[in-house]
Amino acid sequence: MPWSSVSLYGITLALATLVLWRTPSRPTVAIPVTGHLAGQGHQSWLASNLGALHVSRGSLISWMNQGIPLLGLTAESEPFRWRWRSWVLTGLIDLSGVRLTSLPALLELEIPALRLVPTELRAPTTPSKPLPPPSGQDATLSGLPGAGSRIWAKLGTNPLVGIYQTHSTESFWPVLHPGSPTANSTHWSDTIVQVGWWLANDLNQRGIGVVQSRVNNMSDGLLASYNKSYYTAKQLLKWYPTVRVLIDLHRGQASGSVTTTTIHGTKAARILIVVGTNKVLPNPYWHQNLTFAMRLAKALDAIAPGLLRGNGIESVPYRYNQQLMPADVLIEIGGPDNTLAEERVAAADLARALSIVVTSKGAVP
Repeated sequence: MPWSSVSLYGITLALATLVLWRTPSRPTVAIPVTGHLAGQGHQSWLASNLGALHVSRGSLISWMNQGIPLLGLTAESEPFRWRWRSWVLTGLIDLSGVRLTSLPALLELEIPALRLVPTELRAPTTPSKPLPPPSGQDATLSGLPGAGSRIWAKLGTNPLVGIYQTHSTESFWPVLHPGSPTANSTHWSDTIVQVGWWLANDLNQRGIGVVQSRVNNMSDGLLASYNKSYYTAKQLLKWYPTVRVLIDLHRGQASGSVTTTTIHGTKAARILIVVGTNKVLPNPYWHQNLTFAMRLAKALDAIAPGLLRGNGIESVPYRYNQQLMPADVLIEIGGPDNTLAEERVAAADLARALSIVVTSKGAVP
């Protein structure tokens, strides 16, 4: 046995003897194991000597902690006494490695087999099996473009970009029957849903996984559309947690030359990125969304100068469901007067710009 251990053991025994010597043989009040040794109502020897030496309690504790870390914790503040029993007990625990105040620990020391007995009863568990995909992911709606008319069209693995359309029935006058009261339709190949499908396909062809939700968020009318699309977007992020860019694709309301330009010698619908702020309701991500929008606008301007409407970005006081995650933006392509061919050209350039931004290091949170 090392001499240091023998010395420490001897000191511990001496302190234990002191504890037993100071303890009354027949105490009238039970004294806890960690209690102090001085009698109730009497000033301790330590407090008396500190007063005579004009040494403060804080100074003594500081000295003790500097010499032997944490030793100062064995001193009580009011009344100021040293917790001799706590100190001795701590030393014995350190030497033996057993919690002496724990009956189970003492029993395990004598009967090692007790360590194998569980301390609590638990219900038997069976290995969990992977849950099947929700049935809603395989739902179809007649007339939806591509992907077997699935409402949730997934292209590639681990989708990085998610696309949905709040105003899913937005359409274009050139493809509508003359006399149509509004530029809306449920003939999906004539709507913004078709434009979203083109965008999803173009992105996937550039090696980016995409999921497009073709839920009809206009089924309960215009006023309820954003409330319904909020749950659509939440469902998209729940089912496809790898998504890092969320796009609510729209057809704008402006018309004529405002939404049309010529790019690469071909007419194209102009693009506007809308960023919702926190002026009306909280939006913790609006600064990050704005940063993403600026990067996307810069990429679009480099690929197709003039394709953006104005400076390409419009900040609005409403958040438009953009509080769900960073890189969550609303994008308008064209207006009701644009043709599907013009929409197709814009969707291709938007996919090129998105692929640049998405694959850039640090561009997407």
